Amino acid sequence: MAYIKIFPIKVTDKKALDYITNPDKTNEKLLVSDFGCSPETADLEFAMTREQTKKNGMDKGDNLAFHLIQSFKPGETDAETAYRLGQQFANEVLKEKYEYVISTHVDKNHIHNHIIFNAASFVDHHKYVSNKRSYHKICRISNRICQENGLATSMPTGEKGKSYKENMEYHRGTSWKAKLRVAVDKAIWSSSNYEEFLKKMQLAGYEVRQGKHLSFRAPEQKNFTYMKSLGSYYSEENVRIRLTKNRSKVKVPKHLSREARLYINISTYVTTGNREGFERWAKLNNLKEAARTFNYLSENNLLNYDDFQQHISDVENSIKAADQKFEEISAELGTQKLIESVSSFV
Repeated sequence: MAYIKIFPIKVTDKKALDYITNPDKTNEKLLVSDFGCSPETADLEFAMTREQTKKNGMDKGDNLAFHLIQSFKPGETDAETAYRLGQQFANEVLKEKYEYVISTHVDKNHIHNHIIFNAASFVDHHKYVSNKRSYHKICRISNRICQENGLATSMPTGEKGKSYKENMEYHRGTSWKAKLRVAVDKAIWSSSNYEEFLKKMQLAGYEVRQGKHLSFRAPEQKNFTYMKSLGSYYSEENVRIRLTKNRSKVKVPKHLSREARLYINISTYVTTGNREGFERWAKLNNLKEAARTFNYLSENNLLNYDDFQQHISDVENSIKAADQKFEEISAELGTQKLIESVSSFV
């Protein structure tokens, strides 16, 4: 079972972000990921979004961010599974509208996820509203994810209970709706357009029916399941919106150099005419570069200007010495080859 807590951050989100990304708690940050931001500069990126929200006249309340905790029963699950479920939980709760950083802590006997997300949306600049209704909603999402993965549920949902038959289906893992949600999510995440999404569903074994309302039927299932019956997040309109966002994501091979990735990112924004997206990306990229530079200077005690100048001089001297050594070795190799060539004629 997963217990859910959520509370606002009103003073500083930097300390909270530093806490949840602590290497000692997250397997040296192997259990840390993000959406729409970078863990190292998330507080700055959150602030940029909130500033834009103020300019749009939509900044209500004094919340900077929200801290969401998903805690599992001791021994109920392993770290990797909890991490994966936490990512699914965050994506469904925030619907790709809010920047967030997620981490899984393994330093206690109960594994738990921390999710810190911006109070302002970078998509429509609305502020997140946390109340009893929204709390029950995120509890329902957590309960469903737990049920789909064979875990018990424990959180209140603010709804009437499910029927005995439906509860038994969930616990046996035979709920058609539960399985369909998982299949739909996987197909959306790996598709860039609606036609590709439908093909992925067919490859997953589902029969597709496109009428007034989109519906699917799994093998051995008697009736079709309408997408609208899965909830508003799975409506045909929202599926198309999620696929549109996939098209704007730049998929760059990780083995490419930083310069090559930079060129691809810029080229993508230019060719798509996404000026607003480019401006946002440029600001975030500049922040990350500034943070990377500051970290380097700090780690090498170069924040003092004179020390920095001396460091540059030392590096230049090292390069010159390396070049000179390279020339000496090349000359020695040339001499050695000449001696071997002469010796072969003797």
